[in-house]
Amino acid sequence: MTFSNSVALVLLAFLFVTGCRRFEEEKIVAQAEPFAPTNLYPIERLPEYFNRVVVLPCYYHDQDSQLLGYVDEIFHQELSQERIFETIRLSNYQMKEHFGIERVDSSKPLPENFLRKLEELTAANGVLFVDLDSYRPYRPLALGVRAKLVDLKSGEYMWAIDETFDSGHASVIAGANVFQKSSQVRAISSKTAGSTLHSPRIFSKYVASTCFSTMPSR
Repeated sequence: MTFSNSVALVLLAFLFVTGCRRFEEEKIVAQAEPFAPTNLYPIERLPEYFNRVVVLPCYYHDQDSQLLGYVDEIFHQELSQERIFETIRLSNYQMKEHFGIERVDSSKPLPENFLRKLEELTAANGVLFVDLDSYRPYRPLALGVRAKLVDLKSGEYMWAIDETFDSGHASVIAGANVFQKSSQVRAISSKTAGSTLHSPRIFSKYVASTCFSTMPSR
């Protein structure tokens, strides 16, 4: 057997094994149920007065990350599409002007009288905090979200979630594939040649949409 024939056989064997592995992975994903968040706390229904929510800039520990260049807009858009209440987006510039900081880590002590000042500034009933972690901008994409919806007067939680969306898991792939079929995402993909599992921006839309779909209704 010549050297070239040996190389060809090795290549064929590699392609066969790779094809089998891909087939098995696709089979597992096809059988998986789309990811459904379970680590969350929603009240049964939002009270009637709770109809105006201020949306803060997302927090991520790396302030220079490209993630912060688009997640604020995406998370606000996906929340607005739920049409549960009116949303008021507070920019990081407004945060800096009124509170001296651009983004708030809700797991740490808040600025003094933060909730009261937000209420006075926006006339809102609630505030949405979104903390991001476990961010992986390369395949398999991953994004962790800890978010909470808080009543500005009482400080009580209306809703909270703590989940990591890792596209290395079959259920997340299945959920992302379902999301990919929406007309909104198809339109974006046709322009950018991206997809939910390839584009960090579109993946974050899937994450935000899935998280906010668990919010209580009115």
